[in-house]
Amino acid sequence: MPVQNKVLWRIKSLSKEVLGKAGSDNYRQKLVFDLLNAVKANDQDRFLWILLRAINAHSKDNPKANELASALMDVFPSSEADFEKVAYAVILGIMAGGGS
Repeated sequence: MPVQNKVLWRIKSLSKEVLGKAGSDNYRQKLVFDLLNAVKANDQDRFLWILLRAINAHSKDNPKANELASALMDVFPSSEADFEKVAYAVILGIMAGGGS
């Protein structure tokens, strides 16, 4: 079953809240770069490893972090097309959270 748009919006919103302001600008740029490389290689395991590591390192006290991890576990593993949709929702959420 394809990932629904409302799930993608929820993942994007949670990513913004949890990781949008985590660390420095340089940290978030490197995180996005690493996530994009995992998407390019279609490596869902690496994508999740990078993402969950970032959540654990920077947001473990944020109650939304558990919601994000749970939402991700509901959609992974995914088809290649759904993986790209979920991955870009996460990446856009991280990038959207950087501004004030």
